[in-house]
Amino acid sequence: MRGERRDWCRTVLVTLVVGAVASGCAGSSRSDEDYRHKAANTAEAAASAVSTARLAVEAAGRGRLTGPYASVLLGEAETDLLAAQATFESRQPPGEAADTVRERLGTLLDDAADALAEVRIGARRGEVRELAEHTGQLRQAAERLEGFEEEMSS
Repeated sequence: MRGERRDWCRTVLVTLVVGAVASGCAGSSRSDEDYRHKAANTAEAAASAVSTARLAVEAAGRGRLTGPYASVLLGEAETDLLAAQATFESRQPPGEAADTVRERLGTLLDDAADALAEVRIGARRGEVRELAEHTGQLRQAAERLEGFEEEMSS
């Protein structure tokens, strides 16, 4: 009886672990249109994270944010962008047209992630006033993501 219970517990545990792992994957899209919609949503989320960071670096440059607060805010913006990127990248593109969408968005997300990492690192090094120098780079990254989102939504 004890052996059966142990086997049952082991089966339940394995099922739960497999379910948790599977639910962490975003899965595939059934059509190019669905994939474009998911790409648009990802671009929108990423643009929001970059825009938050841009506002933070502008405020920091004017002396309106402390270094620790800027560091946390920029770290969270970067985490949000990377989460959106990871979720999108886990999706299986349904066809060649979707491969192009994936490649284009991947480049935009990589550029945005690099920009966010740069300002986060600067904030953690105490270079708070200098963060404003990155405003243009962040604005451009957000605009490119927003343009992509609009293109994929139409």
